[in-house]
Amino acid sequence: MGKTITEKIFSRVTGKDVIAGDIVFPEPEIITVHDWYVVNFDSALEELGINKLYDPDKLIISTDHEPIAVSLQAAERQKKVREIVKKYGIKNFFDTGRGGHGHVFPVEMGLIKPGMFVEAYDVHVTNFGSVGALAIPVLIEITEVLACGSVWLKTPETVRVNLNGKMSLGTTIRDIAQKIINDLGADLVDYAVVEFGGSAMGSISIDQRHILCNTPIDIGAKSALVEPDQVTLDYLSNRVDGPLELISSDLDAKFREVVDYNLDSIEPQIATPPTPDCVVNISEVLGKKVHHAFIGSCAAPTLSDLEIAGKIIEGHKIHPDVRFIITPGTQEVMGKAQKLGLLNLFSEAGAMITPPGCGPCAGGRIGGLASGETSINTGTRNDYGRLGASDSEIYLGSAATVAASAIKGEIADPRDFLS
Repeated sequence: MGKTITEKIFSRVTGKDVIAGDIVFPEPEIITVHDWYVVNFDSALEELGINKLYDPDKLIISTDHEPIAVSLQAAERQKKVREIVKKYGIKNFFDTGRGGHGHVFPVEMGLIKPGMFVEAYDVHVTNFGSVGALAIPVLIEITEVLACGSVWLKTPETVRVNLNGKMSLGTTIRDIAQKIINDLGADLVDYAVVEFGGSAMGSISIDQRHILCNTPIDIGAKSALVEPDQVTLDYLSNRVDGPLELISSDLDAKFREVVDYNLDSIEPQIATPPTPDCVVNISEVLGKKVHHAFIGSCAAPTLSDLEIAGKIIEGHKIHPDVRFIITPGTQEVMGKAQKLGLLNLFSEAGAMITPPGCGPCAGGRIGGLASGETSINTGTRNDYGRLGASDSEIYLGSAATVAASAIKGEIADPRDFLS
């Protein structure tokens, strides 16, 4: 019997013949932790009497959830993080202004390769699947990984999703991603790796693959990845030293299920409160008044998101009743957007630009919602109270949909601006 990509990666890192269901202790090749958890893991290690990490060179720490300290508490936490980095001799520390979103810039920098195994504290590390890496969040057990080098995992089964056809005008990969998690459902993908492939992948960029891999975790998937291909090689060719291996599932690999999608027939999608998989066609919510709009987060951190938003916003002004916030995902994305004139375009239209990182999606510490307000944004989740008041509402959509809605002051169809 052949193996899935996940089974092959676990077999390589454990040195054993691994199949789905096996309990393994795989050592990650990279570990990522963001700024809000560093003090926590340090305190946990101190309580255990541990004063050094198993392998500090594997650890990447990023200041992305709160790059701007908006309170004394935040400033003190940032200071403590810098002290902890020195304490453990952590070399891969990307402080404010040095990298951006920790789920994105390691891919840009060539730190993530196809077939690599990564563990993380934060769930959306699955973005690393954009280049064919298997990235699994272990949450608070990251402390054990940092101290001992590994923690036990059950090898996940795989749900294979084949994408075919071509997206129509105004439909973006975010719409496809939201449609997929709505259709698959939590029961099917529970503790599974969602593996993307199919004939359409040749036209889906690494930027777009970030978004595709971001969403399944929110309905209970263990991880998500794209079968690496020539697009992957082309993207990484000037970012990674040495040879790259295109790992793929065997033709006779055993999948939990195989699902096929025709992209031609999918229209813009909106996730309605209170969960990201409550997804409807945009026609069902057109005209819903909004007070707040946001483009950013690890679900829309890339230059392509800003470019499609720019196409829609050019020649328009943001609606006077809407606060519009744009957060480039990384320093690299922000620099490229600046060179293309996008940041100036957004600013002149009435948008606010924040430093690279999570932006409001991290919990509304900047640009939050007041009682009774409604947001349309590209964040990862839309549970009540995520961005502020518990009676505010969050609708999730593509960068194109958010830009169109920010202009009209209500949920709007981006196709009306692109035709």
